[in-house]
Amino acid sequence: MFVLGVIYENCTGCHLCELACSYKHGGTFNPLLSRITILTKPEVQTSVQVYCLQCNDAACERVCPVNAIKRDKSGAYVIDYSRCIGCRECAYACPFGAISFDFEAEPIKCDLCGGEPECVEVCPHDAIIFGPEEKVSGELKRAKAKGVAYGIYGGKESPYRRKKAEEAESFLRGIWKRNEGLEL
Repeated sequence: MFVLGVIYENCTGCHLCELACSYKHGGTFNPLLSRITILTKPEVQTSVQVYCLQCNDAACERVCPVNAIKRDKSGAYVIDYSRCIGCRECAYACPFGAISFDFEAEPIKCDLCGGEPECVEVCPHDAIIFGPEEKVSGELKRAKAKGVAYGIYGGKESPYRRKKAEEAESFLRGIWKRNEGLEL
């Protein structure tokens, strides 16, 4: 199974992942419509990503009264909007606060973009990684062993390759050009 992982210290709180996610799913650059949320505490220079962990025994799936949440072939729990009644039980049950609601009161949560997460593609610092569960777990364990996994060890240089911010900007400009000059 493929999973998302986060190396918190690599996150600079740029919010590009939120913008790419909201654009992929809703066609607009609006962090309120993103399936990932970045919480930043500037006083301690830490940013934390809140996203669906695709739990093995997902509370959101268990409590849905109409069985609108099911695991798909990519391993993500997805919402069948034709079945969803908007009761919000899934959001109440999620212990991580990873389910939010759009402007029409429909639940939104990470669906791993069908196996190709936009947040991973656009992250300029490799803070979000995606791959087989064993590989991602190994990367996170190595990061933790080096004291960088949780972002509270400020000042240490991350051992992970960092993409240039220009790559992320180029990625977003490519989306903008493909859609004939939407306002950025």
